[in-house]
Amino acid sequence: MPETARLLAEIEAAAACIAPWRPLHTMIAINPLQGLEDLPFEAATAEAARLFGGRPWPDAGMVAPALADGRISTTMLTVAALRHGRPELADPDRLIKALQHEVVPGRRAATGAAADLDRLTGFWLAAFLDQGQATWAMPDRELGFYRAWRRLARHDRAIPERRRIDRLPDDPAVLVHQRLAGLDAATREDIIRAHLVALPGWVAHLRWRVAEGGHHPWNAVAPASLLDYVAVRLALADLLGVTLPPVAAPAGPADRRLRAPAGLVALEAWEESHRQRLLTMLTATPPAADAAGADQPLGQIVLCIDVRSEVLRRHLEATGPWATLGFAGFFGIPVAVRPFGEDDPHASCPVLLRPRHLVDEHPLPEAADLAARHLAGRRRLGGLKSLVKELKAGVAGSFGYIEATGLAHGAAMMLRTVSPRLAERLSTGFGRAVMPEVPVVPGLDLHHDHDHDHDHHHHHDDAEDLILGLSPAEQAFFAEGALRVMGLTKGFAELVVFCGHGGHTVNNVFASGLDCGACGGNRGGPNARILAALLNAPAVRAALAERGIVIPETTRFLSAEHDTTTDRVSLDPDPVAAFRQSFRRLQADLDRARRAAAAERASHLTDADPADPVRAVEKRAADWSEVRPEWALAGNAAFIVGDRALTRHLDLGGRTFLHSYDWQADADGRLLEVILTAPMVVAEWINTQYLFSTLDNDTWGAGSKTIHDPVAGLGVLKGNGPDLAVGLPLQSVMVADGQIRHEPLRLMAVVQAPRARVEAAIERHAVLSTLFDNGWVALAVLDPETGCSWRRDRSGTWLQALPEQAPEAMSESGALASATPIPA
Repeated sequence: MPETARLLAEIEAAAACIAPWRPLHTMIAINPLQGLEDLPFEAATAEAARLFGGRPWPDAGMVAPALADGRISTTMLTVAALRHGRPELADPDRLIKALQHEVVPGRRAATGAAADLDRLTGFWLAAFLDQGQATWAMPDRELGFYRAWRRLARHDRAIPERRRIDRLPDDPAVLVHQRLAGLDAATREDIIRAHLVALPGWVAHLRWRVAEGGHHPWNAVAPASLLDYVAVRLALADLLGVTLPPVAAPAGPADRRLRAPAGLVALEAWEESHRQRLLTMLTATPPAADAAGADQPLGQIVLCIDVRSEVLRRHLEATGPWATLGFAGFFGIPVAVRPFGEDDPHASCPVLLRPRHLVDEHPLPEAADLAARHLAGRRRLGGLKSLVKELKAGVAGSFGYIEATGLAHGAAMMLRTVSPRLAERLSTGFGRAVMPEVPVVPGLDLHHDHDHDHDHHHHHDDAEDLILGLSPAEQAFFAEGALRVMGLTKGFAELVVFCGHGGHTVNNVFASGLDCGACGGNRGGPNARILAALLNAPAVRAALAERGIVIPETTRFLSAEHDTTTDRVSLDPDPVAAFRQSFRRLQADLDRARRAAAAERASHLTDADPADPVRAVEKRAADWSEVRPEWALAGNAAFIVGDRALTRHLDLGGRTFLHSYDWQADADGRLLEVILTAPMVVAEWINTQYLFSTLDNDTWGAGSKTIHDPVAGLGVLKGNGPDLAVGLPLQSVMVADGQIRHEPLRLMAVVQAPRARVEAAIERHAVLSTLFDNGWVALAVLDPETGCSWRRDRSGTWLQALPEQAPEAMSESGALASATPIPA
């Protein structure tokens, strides 16, 4: 009906300011202001502050240390102050004083009956959206949130006048129309938005669930709907006698003429200070000693563009004749993967893509006995876990369970606390004894049946809609695309290694945030195995040769996985390469690089023993009380697209996304467009997630891990708060209260390509002009044809960017200045 369609459109429009949020087990960073990206950065942050409260600029506690140690250049501070008509803020003391007195909106804390409304809504949403955490599931969820709530709420003693619930209409659209009848469009929109922004975390997850539709299996169990949410809120508000205050009015013309906030001046000065230093480093003449990097390497190692890979790449290259490349960690293979022994697949590609193909992992033929033991052990452990869950949750059985196992649990807790590395080794050893590791290969060939290695007593959700395997043409297509985008179409080394990555922690509900974002918040090893297998296949090599990519017979493609928490790189077994001397040297040099990378990272971790950095990072990975197992992508500030020669001689401090690109092999610019419209967009999501989680963690982040309560199998609450926590936890961006680890800077993209080619990409893709013109991402171009470096301003004008000075650009060792002072 037209009225219902109009209502749905009104709700969706009102909710557009809230970015979708995925469950934590597939956590993906996203710009929390994504729905406002069509506005200039300054207007978007002002609108977000109006809607949600919160500080969109750095505060005095962040800025003062950066001024003191020179990370904010006084020159850039003067430039920013004059640009915004605030010349008095060029004085650091006056800037700090202005920041201390600057008034910013606070998060609106509901009180009284409004707080009861939030608490009840959050309680019912947690029950309705539960994904298996609850022992007793909410009944009638298949009817939708409003109808299921209406059937049960009459029994909720926390709701006054609950007998009136029986008289509520059965259709949520009818209820909303009744409550908003007679109101003009602006008032209707304001009331709807007030209810949406009251619980932005739950609404963010509902928006994601709605967008997923039938692709998300739990939508069949509990179909998500923003209309249902608004209906329940309006019904509860009426029963509780709550009238929400309207959201603050948008800034009028007079407000827009007010002077720029001091925080904006500080932010821009900080950003430009870092950008000028980075550009100075990139445009400086590389050291002559780097000429050795031009020789044919013994091996080429392709790692994810993730900023953590920069550290490992730098140290690996220092060990010997190894060349490294950067490429999105799904390696151009947009598939769903079903690991061996597991029932359900997961999408192992960026969330910008929807996989059409499913790849199963199978054991190597010689590992058949191991595979049988693994599957048997998995079934036994699964049964044991189910039994323990039932005993713990039972009304009577829970007491007996605790009495019988309390001593053993106490001993295990003591061991995990006193010696986490030993506890980890014992746990891993037990797991491998019962369920041994099995070497696997991806099943690449196209199948039309349902033949894979796992227990069939389950449902497949939408896996049945996926095509099992890849056709020969698709195999060649994906292999060619990956090689061309990463710029590896000639000069193949004896070994080429595709290295995915993932984190390793215990007792961490945010663990997927340490895995590969390009793989949908999963580990990248499966994708590395798929691409290596494709490029080792004779049929694929023959097809590539017909397309101009000739791979020598002596080249062997391998797969590996980088544990970003411990910096261990695990090479998958390969019967051909295992006997080569180059393979053995690679293993040794990866271990040397690991030790050097661990030492560098340990220097930024509190309580890490510098005498044994490998032991220190392994302890953090195994420690169940550790709230900062690794810094993940904290510090990210730039995205560099170009040849490795541009950065090989530089220490970028683990702060830069590095994507390989050969401008000479991309005459039409299509490969550059792929890089800018996919990996760079994801890098902007990551950057803005870290930016806003640092600026105001209470509003844009998930708060402290120490008060998190897992809820519904999909996220956490902050203590007994009613709303789902979204964003990064405090410990991901802060060393301690008041001491940041992540510098809150917007991303700068640096592209090594002809300027005209970059301009053409921007003109063809609105997403690029939106990000660059509205100030979400800054752009610099290093034109290899002219040798000039350029900066593009937000009006689209190109200005020469030749840093004239950079005494602050490098430390004595030639490294980019550290993100923060190294904590004691």
